[in-house]
Amino acid sequence: MERCPVCKARLKQDIPICPRCSTDLAIPLNIERQAERWCYQSLMLLGADHLGDAVEALEKSLQLKRDPLALALREFIRRSQLH
Repeated sequence: MERCPVCKARLKQDIPICPRCSTDLAIPLNIERQAERWCYQSLMLLGADHLGDAVEALEKSLQLKRDPLALALREFIRRSQLH
């Protein structure tokens, strides 16, 4: 997480408390990590030629966070299915 979702302060690292507004960031950081794990799982499943499972894992990732990598991976899968 680069910025606090409440006050938009820049965060130097994944710290559990915002240094500016003191918001507890533990839950959003946990959600962000879960989204990253689902996206990584999707990549592994795609590499193992398990397309259906890869799409399912990717959608779980995107439900948690609309990450640019996950969005690009979804577009890649859509385009590859057209060919």
